[in-house]
Amino acid sequence: MVQERKIPAHRVVLAAASHFFNLMFTTNMLESKSFEVELKDAEPDIIEQLVEFAYTARISVNSNNVQSLLDAANQYQIEPVKKMCVDFLKEQVDASNCLGISVLAECLDCPELKATADDFIHQHFTEVYKTDEFLQLDVKRVTHLLNQDTLTVRAEDQVYDAAVRWLKYDEPNRQPFMVDILAKVRFPLISKNFLSKTVQAEPLIQDNPECLKMVISGMRYHLLSPEDREELVEGTRPRRKKHDYRIALFGGSQPQSCRYFNPKDYSWTDIRCPFEKRRDAACVFWDNVVYILGGSQLFPIKRMDCYNVVKDSWYSKLGPPTPRDSLAACAAEGKIYTSGGSEVGNSALYLFECYDTRTESWHTKPSMLTQRCSHGMVEANGLIYVCGGSLGNNVSGRVLNSCEVYDPATETWTELCPMIEARKNHGLVFVKDKIFAVGGQNGLGGLDNVEYYDIKLNEWKMVSPMPWKGVTVKCAAVGSIVYVLAGFQGVGEDMGHECLLTVRRAFSGSGTYCMNLTLGDNTSLALTSTLVSIPARGKFCFTV
Repeated sequence: MVQERKIPAHRVVLAAASHFFNLMFTTNMLESKSFEVELKDAEPDIIEQLVEFAYTARISVNSNNVQSLLDAANQYQIEPVKKMCVDFLKEQVDASNCLGISVLAECLDCPELKATADDFIHQHFTEVYKTDEFLQLDVKRVTHLLNQDTLTVRAEDQVYDAAVRWLKYDEPNRQPFMVDILAKVRFPLISKNFLSKTVQAEPLIQDNPECLKMVISGMRYHLLSPEDREELVEGTRPRRKKHDYRIALFGGSQPQSCRYFNPKDYSWTDIRCPFEKRRDAACVFWDNVVYILGGSQLFPIKRMDCYNVVKDSWYSKLGPPTPRDSLAACAAEGKIYTSGGSEVGNSALYLFECYDTRTESWHTKPSMLTQRCSHGMVEANGLIYVCGGSLGNNVSGRVLNSCEVYDPATETWTELCPMIEARKNHGLVFVKDKIFAVGGQNGLGGLDNVEYYDIKLNEWKMVSPMPWKGVTVKCAAVGSIVYVLAGFQGVGEDMGHECLLTVRRAFSGSGTYCMNLTLGDNTSLALTSTLVSIPARGKFCFTV
């Protein structure tokens, strides 16, 4: 009985599905002998769904019922439903809801969900602190958040701005917490100019002697010598830096075959390249160097071109022992792995080779289980995953959905669950413990669908599709943002155009597309180039 609604069910079924009901019906509780059990503070519709799940093992989780389902599943200890709700919410995390999801996860003892939400909060703090959720946080949570070393910010100015915004949202009631809140701002890390012109002029600061002392302390820090600064620890620990990323294209058939894209202002600039253009090459990054290998220009190119992104310099090294195009490559632990590909006019290869960047030598490794070209390959958690492709570059080359994984420690290949859709020339990218296969071709035409591989469960699942069918796709991931470059299959005036899309939350169920940029009229660039994402300074993260 739930709010005067009778919901029939068998004790044995409920006991099998729920630890809560198992204890209720198998102990000396009064309910164990009663023909009717009343559940207080419960929603009838939610309980009906849980009862149906107990019988069918099926339940529909959506944005309208997920919070109520999670609350009920947690209360009645129905772990499979709780996990489904947690998985759903993990995919929905964004700047507008991450704080609320973190609080919910803490209340309902969902550590995995809380970790996901907190990680998003820290990585996207500059977006999160401008939301209504942040302004409505209690003082304890704000103090804890502003104290985190892992907040990703361009400068400490943004942490100061977050603190002031929160205080001013309800200034009369938050005045007593001003010192505690601003004490979490690392004033020595704020620029001298910002301290003197903005912070010192803030009325909140001027009217509070304790806060004014913090600002003066920060200004004094800038007067110290570098040696004296190193002796200071309090208030000078750096936060995680937020870099400006650029997307780089290498190869293709356009006159400007190497270019940077700046997501900040949507601009393109050329990269100087002294070598001839390549089609259907692969590239990887390791230790500040982009390695461009394979590909062809009438004939397969034997050498490996190297671009040092720090020095902005080019040089060449010995390429793969077997020159070929339509191969795949990735880097792991100082080694560059290449797989498959096709020699001119021939079938796909089983070949798997490794280049050691330390010894500058190539080695042949155990062959793949399946020959393939135009496939995808990524490194994830120390293992090398290979997915899709085709048996050859000619029309008769069958498109594959098979997948396999290579363990460098044991030098062995293992077959994995196949993709739902056979595809070649697709994007393959590793984000948040999932491997996403994006677009490509299935032998009949371009694909708009996107699926991901759950490494833990060894299974593929479909998610929201792209707006168009990408006949050839390149992907790069930076944090939880995925950049997609593709030659798209359209109709009429849209036939064969190129677009760069930014897809947030790694193709989450909502399918939110944040950018749609047309690059040009000729699909040859997207069809034959490789894609790279590069921070403006420092560490690099990219995939082909």
